Amino acid sequence: MNPVKITLSCLVCTLLMAFQSAFSQKLDTVKFNNPLPILNGKAVFTFPAGALNVKRDVDIMSADHNANEETRIMYDLGDKRLVFFAEELFALGEDQLFEHVSKDYAGDPFKLKVLTDKNQLYSILATPTKWDSTQNGILLNTLIVKTPDNTLFRIHALITPTAYKWKDQYIQLTEQVFASLAKGTRSIDLSARKETLSIFGTDKKFTFDIPQNYVVNVSQKYDFQVFKFRTYRPYSDTNWTNITLYTGHHPSANYRDYGFSQADLQKKDGNFLGKKVSWLFFPIPKEGYYCKEQIIPADEIEEDLLVHISMTSNLEGSLDELTRMMESVTLTK
Repeated sequence: MNPVKITLSCLVCTLLMAFQSAFSQKLDTVKFNNPLPILNGKAVFTFPAGALNVKRDVDIMSADHNANEETRIMYDLGDKRLVFFAEELFALGEDQLFEHVSKDYAGDPFKLKVLTDKNQLYSILATPTKWDSTQNGILLNTLIVKTPDNTLFRIHALITPTAYKWKDQYIQLTEQVFASLAKGTRSIDLSARKETLSIFGTDKKFTFDIPQNYVVNVSQKYDFQVFKFRTYRPYSDTNWTNITLYTGHHPSANYRDYGFSQADLQKKDGNFLGKKVSWLFFPIPKEGYYCKEQIIPADEIEEDLLVHISMTSNLEGSLDELTRMMESVTLTK
C-alpha cells in the first residue's frame, strides 16, 4: 500500500476530527443574550447572539405572512443553519392539556415532558427519538406553549443536513432557548366585540361584529388586502371554521380549485353591505369541507373594486354563524 496515500488519508481524518472538535467547542460557548419576540409579541425567547427574525418569502400574488400567525428565527454558524418556526394554533388551553398533547403524539417516536410551569406560562417539549438526516429540515424539538391569555402556539426547531453531526448539541441548544420562555406584550382579545378596520388603498372602513372566541388578522400587498377570521376552540376540539374576505381586483373563487363549475353549485340568498347576494355553496362531505362564497362588486368602496368572501368549515352548520358575521358588516368612512 502506498505510504503517501496512507499519510494523506490520516491527515484528512485528523483535520476533520479537529474541525468537528472545534465546532463542538463553538456550540458549547454560544452566548444566549438575544431576546426576540415571536408572534408579534405574544411571547419572548432568548436566542443565541446573531439569530435573526426573517420572514418567509411569498409569491407576487400572495399577501405577506401575518406576524400574528407566524415567526421564523434563523441562526447560522458557517454553512449550518438552525431555524425556529413559531405558529399560532388558534386553540385554547384546557384541563389535562399534557394528556391531550400526548394523545396526538401517541405512536410517534417522541418523548414529551413539561418544560415550563410558572408565571402563567405552561409549555410541553416534544423531542424526536428518531431522525431522518436526508430531510432539508431535520426536526430537533417542538414546544407547545400556553400563554397567560389561555391561547396556544407551537414552535419548532430544525437544522439543515450540514448540522446533523452535531444534532445532540443543537438539541441541547434549542432546549435552552425554549427554557427561556417569557411573557410577551400582546394578548389576544377573544371577547364579543366590534372592530373597525381600514380598507387598504381607500378612505373607507369595515366594521365587523365579532363573536366570542374569534379573531381577525389582516394582511395586504400592492393593491389588495385579506381579512382572515379564525375561531379559537379547546385544543382537543378538531372542528374548524374560517372566513377570508379579500378586497382587490383579481379574486379567485375556491370552487374552481375543486373542479366545480357554477352550474354544480347550490345558490343561497343573502346580502352584503345592503345588497342582495346569491351565495354559492358547495359541500365535499368526504373531505369534511363545506364552502359558501361569492365575488361581489363593491363600487361603493372604490370603482371596480371586488370583494371575495369565502366561508369554510368542516361542519356545514357552522356556515350559518359565518354568514351572519359577514351579512352584519357595515361600511364607514
